[in-house]
Amino acid sequence: MLKLSSDYAIENELIEVCSLFFDLEKDEANIDCVFLDSSPYITVDGKFFYVNLSVDVKEKKFSRICKTELYRVLSSYTGKKFPWGALTGVRPTKLGYEILNAGGDVVDGLMAYEVSISKAQVVKRIIDNQGGYVRSLNKINLYVHIPFCTSRCNYCSFVSLPTKNNEKLMSDYVDHLVLEIESGVKTLEKGGYDVDSIYIGGGTPTALSEGLLDRVLDAIPYKGIEYTVEAGRPDTITKGKLDVMARHGVTRISINPQSFSNKTLALIGRYHTAQDIFDVYNMAKGRFIINMDLIAGLSGENMEDFKATIAKTIELNPENITVHTLSRKNGSALKNQSEKGVENVSEMVEEAFRLLTNVGYEPYYLYRQKNMLDNLENIGYAKNGEFCANNITTMEEFYSVFACGAGAISKRLLDGNRIERHANLRDVKLYIEQFEERLEKKTKFFL
Repeated sequence: MLKLSSDYAIENELIEVCSLFFDLEKDEANIDCVFLDSSPYITVDGKFFYVNLSVDVKEKKFSRICKTELYRVLSSYTGKKFPWGALTGVRPTKLGYEILNAGGDVVDGLMAYEVSISKAQVVKRIIDNQGGYVRSLNKINLYVHIPFCTSRCNYCSFVSLPTKNNEKLMSDYVDHLVLEIESGVKTLEKGGYDVDSIYIGGGTPTALSEGLLDRVLDAIPYKGIEYTVEAGRPDTITKGKLDVMARHGVTRISINPQSFSNKTLALIGRYHTAQDIFDVYNMAKGRFIINMDLIAGLSGENMEDFKATIAKTIELNPENITVHTLSRKNGSALKNQSEKGVENVSEMVEEAFRLLTNVGYEPYYLYRQKNMLDNLENIGYAKNGEFCANNITTMEEFYSVFACGAGAISKRLLDGNRIERHANLRDVKLYIEQFEERLEKKTKFFL
């Protein structure tokens, strides 16, 4: 179906654009992309399109312009348009910053890549709200991964194992995780890093027993900084665990409904009810800054279902609300299901933006994932300026990340806007078996 001919290593990026318009596993169209200095052109099913490449191939934006020209051709051929145009990366805001730092207008600059005016304006608003954060080689965020959960949601592709029948593995994992954290603290001190924030994610960190959770948090010595734990699943939260988190200086937690429909919760594989969400929220409110995750496009939900979830979340009035667009991720059960999701997910996302901003929530970070419905995005909103610094500085890659646990990916920022990555083994048993060897490599990575 697809033939790419180029003197430049941009084939994968061009394929990403093609995948917006076609199912690349099916023979729906014959696309030939040739990018040569003398005669750049594209043909689709034999139809010829001239490509106007006015930028030098050595320039950083060369691949983006090639992708944009291909997007325009395929959009004309198919009659389809997408809100983010030719952009296929996970961080549109990074391009917004690039445009801004070059003295350009963020909205106009993004629209040059066929981004819709509404999405371009959202990026500008987010950049404005992020004012004050800058790239730093000295600052670092600590991330700790807990790869266990009470059940696996059908859309989940994260490193996560069921808690049932894995008590021994969980205990062994925490033993090694604590060692990695303690070693990491020494490494960061030796390297002269300034730890800016802590984020405990998963999986579901509160799927750990009260004792194991206490052990993990006790290994982290940093006090008086932003400290987030993804409590996530209401069925894993108890007063005892909230007490443990408060005692260790946790400042923010997530309590994630995803939906307030009991039918939907059962369908996606969550073992709690909407009432459980209310009960746990009321138990935690006032003790922590709270984020609540919602998902637009869950199977079986319509606009009224989604609006009801938004309304109930606004009623609870958490400081942060993150609206995700459903992604059919590789490795998730949902990926193999034939149902593609609801048809009006774009309208859901737009309605969430309207409803939340109308009551004082401001968008402050945004990211995208592969296989998202309608090629959309995830947006984090906050009220009264309660922005999560970790979300901003990690997502925008302003700070390095020291990541602990199975599947956790560390990032080290270098001069010249370069970033190096170091990934821990994803498999929990292999993480334990090869712990010492891998820890030594990670220590060298940061020193």
